[in-house]
Amino acid sequence: MRTTLNIDDDVLAAAKEIAQREHKSTGKFMSDLVREALKRRAAAPSGRRRNREYYGFRPIPAGGSVVTNELVNELRDELGI
Repeated sequence: MRTTLNIDDDVLAAAKEIAQREHKSTGKFMSDLVREALKRRAAAPSGRRRNREYYGFRPIPAGGSVVTNELVNELRDELGI
């Protein structure tokens, strides 16, 4: 089914990168990701858990510095990626 969604640029870029590594289309990868999130939500107890995984990702405590897109791009340039 075709639909239109507003997705943040950084999220879409990450999804495209992972989809390519997994030899899937971006649409297939996003569908699989949302399907898994919906399954987990349906199976989870109704109360909130402290260290809950959101959409398959564990929250990481802040480490004191912010990683910006500019920093990532600088590192990519340095590494020639």
